[in-house]
Amino acid sequence: MVPRFSVNHNRSLPIVALLWIVSLSIAGCDTDQQTTNPIDPALTSESDPQNHNDSQHSNNPSQITNHNQEDPPKPPISPEDTLPEPASMLRFRILDSGPDFAYRNGEEAGHVTMLETLGGGVALFDFNNDGLQDILLTGGGSFGENKQQATEINGHPPALFQNNGDLTFTNVTQTAGLDRDDFYSHGAITQDYDNDGFTDLVITGYGGILVFHNNGDGTFQEVAKQLNLPGDIWSVGAAWGDIDGDGMLELYVAQYIDWSFANHPFCTGQDQSFLSQKKVDNRRDTCSPRDFAPLPDFLLKFNEDGQLTDITQQAGINKAGKGLGVLMADIDLDGDLDIYVTNDTVANFLWTNQGNGTFLETATLCGVGFDNTGNADGSMGIDMGDFNMDGLPDLFVTNFQNEQFALYKNIGNTLFQHVSSASGLLSFQSVYVGWGTTFMDADRDGDEDLFIANGHVKLYPSDATIAQWPIALENIDGRFAKVNKSVGEYFTTAHKGRGIAYGDLDNDGDLDLVYSHINERVSVLINETQNKNQWLSLQLIGQTTNRAAVGSLITLTTTQQTQVRQVKGGSSYASTSDKRVFFGIGEGESIESITIRWPDGVTQTVDVPHTNTALTIVQPQAP
Repeated sequence: MVPRFSVNHNRSLPIVALLWIVSLSIAGCDTDQQTTNPIDPALTSESDPQNHNDSQHSNNPSQITNHNQEDPPKPPISPEDTLPEPASMLRFRILDSGPDFAYRNGEEAGHVTMLETLGGGVALFDFNNDGLQDILLTGGGSFGENKQQATEINGHPPALFQNNGDLTFTNVTQTAGLDRDDFYSHGAITQDYDNDGFTDLVITGYGGILVFHNNGDGTFQEVAKQLNLPGDIWSVGAAWGDIDGDGMLELYVAQYIDWSFANHPFCTGQDQSFLSQKKVDNRRDTCSPRDFAPLPDFLLKFNEDGQLTDITQQAGINKAGKGLGVLMADIDLDGDLDIYVTNDTVANFLWTNQGNGTFLETATLCGVGFDNTGNADGSMGIDMGDFNMDGLPDLFVTNFQNEQFALYKNIGNTLFQHVSSASGLLSFQSVYVGWGTTFMDADRDGDEDLFIANGHVKLYPSDATIAQWPIALENIDGRFAKVNKSVGEYFTTAHKGRGIAYGDLDNDGDLDLVYSHINERVSVLINETQNKNQWLSLQLIGQTTNRAAVGSLITLTTTQQTQVRQVKGGSSYASTSDKRVFFGIGEGESIESITIRWPDGVTQTVDVPHTNTALTIVQPQAP
């Protein structure tokens, strides 16, 4: 059981409109947020007598192929999904030979806890350095099997599936040493944290953190205690990045809310549709994050003994949020890594790196803390891209039902404008609850498209379904069009989606997708978009900087356009994508130049390669 943390509940509501006016002329902003005091702790294992399960469960969570053996009726289609859509060339095929595994949330116990809502993630990484992207999936957890153990919280192990090179996958969890069920798990974050050339793994969840060091022989060793990592925390999102340029990666861990079975209030649903006049629904339903206090985040740095030490306070990370997504990137383009955190029902954080080992929280100043009306959203997923190809990094955040998914356009000088309405994102914002998301160039035309996983957290949502369509958004000249009906079967079926990761699973130059769900087999989607566009992928290896090259900025110029990408830490939701950097190149275009600004600020010009090529670029040693 995770103990409750002592946090400061006396927070003031930000005067958002005033701050936005004055923010253009000041250098920083310290934004406080309003936090609702938690309901008095009361141990309860009451459950709604109604059976909330929508599936049949195998006793072995790693052997689930179909939870709906009796073929129940398909979930109702949201009215938003019946709207007309433009035709698209994008195509994805569901891979039948994909991993036979499902994340389990233990909902059959009937507790209706906050823990059951978050789901788990996906990591695509090459764990054995054979040139193929492997798939890691977190397992989730369960609750006690009888009345005496009702409030026991147990974990399910993750699953590692080795890519065989022919779009089949072999479960190597046990032989790799990953068969650990220490706690109820959520996130899968991969990175080579010790610069030894092999990618390591962090598993986040309720009750601690697992760190699996890659031994380089196909096996992992769990080393969280040796690294002195904090225990008894509740985390989903985390990211590795070198914040001070010393060549070693730091770890940022976001925490969620102060929930436990000792603080598990009985919450009910409420119909909030216009015609209902807010009739009270007395059935037990999932509580709101607003009913719970936030928990503090952590920033951890390696010391001379190879252990991680807590530098949170000295770095100026001095606010508690309800963090779910974490992104580490050079958001202000000043050469060092900043940290963006999506918080659930309170303002998001933008920790701007001051270049001296400290950070200032500037989300309100920069325009990425709230929605376009000055309200805090229920934010989950996050990614950074350049949707309008102006060379400035833009931010995209997935939010809750009746909230716009937030596209923050970078207008220069680290100021952002909420442009969801102007960018074609209003056709689906009202009913979906968004989670994992990713910018990626699915059709290799040079601009980045958007993909989103959706699924409700309520048992009895108002004016929405629990299982929901994912969203495929094609970027057409800097505006997004929802194109689900063209893209493939997966995008016209409802799921309880959570994590997303992208990667080139078959090394054919186009990007594939993996979606995780709650109590449903993972879906692997193979990109079968047909056109004559070209591609280039780059694998960067740092030498004088961190080996993973997190923080590198790559600029590719063709005869028609210029594209800018970064090597990021974190992003999506509880997931990690392929670490290679991918560029689409239009039909008939040729590459004119490639430049890399490495994390230490050194710029390298790369010899112009042929298109349709995968390159590994090693940072030159300093003279």
